[in-house]
Amino acid sequence: MNRPIVAVLLGLVCAVPVMGQVDESATTLRVNSKAVLVDVTVSDSSGKPVTGLSRDAFSVTEKGKPQVISFFEENGKTPPSGPVEMPTMPPDVFTNFSPFPQPPAVNVLLLDSLNTHMENQSYAHTQALKFLKTAKPGTRMAIFTMGLGLHFIQGFNDDPSVLMTALNNKKNNEVQTSVMLKGQDETNAQDKLIGMMSAPAGNGATAASPDAIAALQNFINENDTSRAFDRMHVTLANLQRLAAFLQGFPGRKNIIWFAEKVPALYVTGSDAAGGVSSGTPAMEQEIKKTLAMLAAARAAIYPVDARGTSVNAQYTAENNPAVSSTAGGAVRTENMDRDSDQVQAQILAEQSGGKAFANTNGLSDVIDKITSTSSHFYTLAYSPTNPKMDGAFRNIKVKVGGGEYKLSYRRGYFAVDEALPGSSLTMRNQEVQKLASKNPGAVDPLLPFMDLGMPQSQLILYKALIVPTAAGENDAADKNNKNHYKVDFAIDLKDLKLNLDTDGLHKGALNVSLIVYDRYGNIVSREDHLVQLNIKPDAYAIFQNAGVQLHAQLAVPKGNFWLRTGIYDRASGKVGTMEIPLAAVKPLQTATK
Repeated sequence: MNRPIVAVLLGLVCAVPVMGQVDESATTLRVNSKAVLVDVTVSDSSGKPVTGLSRDAFSVTEKGKPQVISFFEENGKTPPSGPVEMPTMPPDVFTNFSPFPQPPAVNVLLLDSLNTHMENQSYAHTQALKFLKTAKPGTRMAIFTMGLGLHFIQGFNDDPSVLMTALNNKKNNEVQTSVMLKGQDETNAQDKLIGMMSAPAGNGATAASPDAIAALQNFINENDTSRAFDRMHVTLANLQRLAAFLQGFPGRKNIIWFAEKVPALYVTGSDAAGGVSSGTPAMEQEIKKTLAMLAAARAAIYPVDARGTSVNAQYTAENNPAVSSTAGGAVRTENMDRDSDQVQAQILAEQSGGKAFANTNGLSDVIDKITSTSSHFYTLAYSPTNPKMDGAFRNIKVKVGGGEYKLSYRRGYFAVDEALPGSSLTMRNQEVQKLASKNPGAVDPLLPFMDLGMPQSQLILYKALIVPTAAGENDAADKNNKNHYKVDFAIDLKDLKLNLDTDGLHKGALNVSLIVYDRYGNIVSREDHLVQLNIKPDAYAIFQNAGVQLHAQLAVPKGNFWLRTGIYDRASGKVGTMEIPLAAVKPLQTATK
């Protein structure tokens, strides 16, 4: 059943839902002035953040040409004064307001099982829990795992206990087998098989010919190459999904990526002619797309080697180097592989504005160091002297005068709209536009934000009064198997972009969505609406204090369900979302007393 959503008129407002009649041009979110946004962390010789630098201390070049800094901001100069006191909500009133201020940088903990052996996955998981046990409230973090897909564990939250509970959930913390990563045991098995084929024959057996050994080696090499190629594709797809998710949130994002082997996702070449090189044009395009999306999301990558300071596999209990003629070669190969992995991680970190960590067992201390030191940074913006979006890589160099400093910042970008850090024309918006063109009247702009368990977005703040109601006359058929609710919204007027028309009315358009999920993430009820606002002056004055009033109704099967609501302002592109368990709403018999 699809009930309309209406505005509370107060005798002053006309806000009529229009379904299936949307101006398609209104779905295009584009910034005409091309600005490049660069987040720069500055530290001294001891690694401490350097504060109080002025705009004049910074200089920026792109492809060797000086750029004029048009915007400058120091973030996190003074520590937050503490959480804002949470207002007491009346019964059955809920809000997406957080008691903590929006930090300049948020953190994403990415536990990678695709590129990590099973035993190291467990260790990284344990170390993450150790950090959360002592973390201070207010450090905003989200948790994801990466396997054959990207798995949501917990959205951005300021409460370490909430994050720890989510990470401890047995349904969320399953250690996954690295099915696409060649493990050391597989390496050993292959080496032994080749050794057996090349060893002198005994007991009447015939030794394998050199051609057979070469054929087997070629097969193994081809299999390894294919496996690595597939793993790279899956990793890129997961990072693109993560970048699309992060683009919906303002500010800098620090991706703390626990993995053994970080794929080579970096730009080759030391100058402006740099590009990506994988030997496969299709792969290179996916790498460029991934880097562009991460740039648009203002995401800095902090790779952390999940192996810690583990010893070489040849010296573990499963192996006996004293009787192995290939022990020395295997150790050298493993050391070279590890060194290569760490170099790739370091390059990726430097080019994205982060920092790589390796050869330490204190992984919880690494998380603490990243979250405590990366919240202070400087944001610079400039309009490039070359405005052409030709797809080429543009390297960026930032210098700071007045001292010997260590700088971390994104080292360049691809000259496409989607890669401009700070641009609102992101990959996410492109995908939303495609959806909107297929179904113009739907709530498509909200789709990326409405999955069960995603963090609440606070770009639009609102309250919702959710009250059970009796079934109406038209609902008699489902009276016994459904619960009915009325939902009254109060939306903060300051968060909406309303245009004052010549007729004296403030006008705008909102997408409003109400989705009910079961515990498995299945949608059991859904209401999507487009609300056209035409607010008269006297109503506008009232809404400045009370918020824009909207009303909706829901019919939900009886049981344990979660309601996720979302509001999208079509003029500004801002989003507000909120998710609550309907079990938190007083039942009908209590609410009516």
